[in-house]
Amino acid sequence: MTDLAIPSLLLSKLQELESTGTHPPLFIEVGDTVVPIALNRSAQLSKQQKTPGQSPNTPLASEPNILLLLSQEQLEYWLERPESSFCNTFTCLSETQSPRADLSALSDKSRVLATTPQRAIDHIRRDNIFLSSTTTVVLAYSFIQEAEETEEQMKVREFAFLDDCRFVFTKLNPTVQIELFTDTLSHLARTPEELVEHPVTVLQSEWELPAHLLECYTIPRLATARILDTLYALQGQQYLVIHRTEVLWKTLDKRLRASIPPIPAIGIGFDRLSSLKESDAIQVGTLVAIGLNSGELLSVIRHVGEWKNVLPRFVCIATAEEAKEITTSKETPLMNNETKPIPENNEVLAGKIQMLVAKLNIDSNPEELETLKKIIKKNVPFFRRGYFTAYILRELLGGPEKRTAGKPRAVAAQATEKPAPAAKKSAAKAPREAREPREPREKEQNDAPIPEGARTLYLNIGKMRRLYAKELSQILQDQLAISREDIFSIRVHDKYSFITLSQEHADKAIEKMNGMDIRGRIAAISYSNKE
Repeated sequence: MTDLAIPSLLLSKLQELESTGTHPPLFIEVGDTVVPIALNRSAQLSKQQKTPGQSPNTPLASEPNILLLLSQEQLEYWLERPESSFCNTFTCLSETQSPRADLSALSDKSRVLATTPQRAIDHIRRDNIFLSSTTTVVLAYSFIQEAEETEEQMKVREFAFLDDCRFVFTKLNPTVQIELFTDTLSHLARTPEELVEHPVTVLQSEWELPAHLLECYTIPRLATARILDTLYALQGQQYLVIHRTEVLWKTLDKRLRASIPPIPAIGIGFDRLSSLKESDAIQVGTLVAIGLNSGELLSVIRHVGEWKNVLPRFVCIATAEEAKEITTSKETPLMNNETKPIPENNEVLAGKIQMLVAKLNIDSNPEELETLKKIIKKNVPFFRRGYFTAYILRELLGGPEKRTAGKPRAVAAQATEKPAPAAKKSAAKAPREAREPREPREKEQNDAPIPEGARTLYLNIGKMRRLYAKELSQILQDQLAISREDIFSIRVHDKYSFITLSQEHADKAIEKMNGMDIRGRIAAISYSNKE
């Protein structure tokens, strides 16, 4: 009928009212799409009323099952649309056609009669239309202002439309369902009670799915350490994690429980989404989707959107490629997308502190805390207590300078300790796992010589933004769809980096990575002047 179907949540609302046997008129707000929704509703009702073994065109248009009432200008507009199948689906009576044409149309076999209230009254009075078989009346309360018509004149036409509708209602059986679709109920000059008795008002806010803010965090790959850091940075008190694979969740769940402080989370596979109930998420403030595509995210949002008492914060964690597909897909029209980079170390630490503060507020043994507080007060001078707290946090959590991405706290601490001069020789001979862990290398380069024709690129981001060669290599591989062997050289300095690639990959890097958010800074990449 039209290119706009009835929104699924509105449809479920109408079906709910029908199942309860609600017969008073329904006044329904549908925004700016009044007529298309009314047309689709009429077509849908016509299909629902077909019974097995009954011919689809048994009733005549003069005895319609569904009466569709529109304003004359809307009726003409839909009749004139070349792509509209309006009169192939319904029987139409327009005020511009002759009475002879009307009588011919009324002899058609159709379940739906579409006309204006005034035209319907003319034929009812002449006994050309009988409404004894009518089960539903659908009204599209929408008007188009004519070229030389004032707003006051258009309002007069609106009042007349409602008055004519009320006369038509007196010819219906008491059990007939009346549905009036309008853009808003606030502008009606008369209350629904003045039009007909005991109406049911269905506001748009009751059925329309609100737009969710989707925070999409991009990470080079779905590694548990990166996911863990992101969850800390979100500063949520508890998470509901929707994942695609059970293996990923088991690994992540183990890390969540073993981390300091531990992160409370409930995991559920996407394949079991239908079993997720509102009661399961009452205490959860943040819903996190890991590794889902745009279509799966939309399914999750629609499922959660039907909950009445819970509207959680919605976050997805995805690789850069997945995040781009999600934020640009046509499958996510209900989301406001906000893409965010990998959390900085200080954001992760702040999240851990917030989580400890939350645990402090609900601690079950305040007496023990009071005892420890007195001991600290007695043994730590007042002006040193702030530093003492910072020292305890650094030892427990690891400060921003001590944390090494993807490594446990103990390993990160070793990374900052340098062996004494006398111990350097023995440290070099130590087993691999006992050697001094290093920060990510400033240079990552294949053993093979750089081939002729390779180009060196300049990138305006370096170690001061905590960008290291290993991470930069992964970003290049993700964005350019290349392997590590395709990257001939990476040299990361404090404020900038140099990358050596083939001519083809260099051109692609300039095209795809310029303007990209890397470590909180907009990337500017170009051919180096020092080649």
